[in-house]
Amino acid sequence: MNNLQLETFIHVADMGSFNKAAEDLYISPPAVIKQINAVKAELEVSLFIRTHRGLVLTDAGKSFYKDATYLLQYFKGSVERAKTAAEKNGHILKIGTSPMIPGQILIDLWPQIHPYLPDMKFQLVPFENTPENAKEIQRAFRRNIDLINGR
Repeated sequence: MNNLQLETFIHVADMGSFNKAAEDLYISPPAVIKQINAVKAELEVSLFIRTHRGLVLTDAGKSFYKDATYLLQYFKGSVERAKTAAEKNGHILKIGTSPMIPGQILIDLWPQIHPYLPDMKFQLVPFENTPENAKEIQRAFRRNIDLINGR
């Protein structure tokens, strides 16, 4: 079973319809049904009951829905955690910049700096440079921002 099948199952359960889930996922209804059938075959349990109001989860479907939702959230979180770890170990310099102090000077300087730091990349992180926002900027420093573009 793969994430696409889990996501499709969750969409069908949330929408109560293969057609609505297909529309929401931008795939055909037969593709949705094929994915749901693959999940059902792997689990060897019935997941939905057809009613006059649409599809309703069976008890097994409800149990699987709860776990599938958790698994997808956990997987997405693990991807984010891996990206964060890679950024810490990778060489990405996050530079905070505001509309009041344009970051163009940094972009112009990059070709001169890049030969000395060929593995380094930079990311401009926008923020509002206002007195009310000063505490938020300080909290972001060293967590989301490594360097602040300022005067």
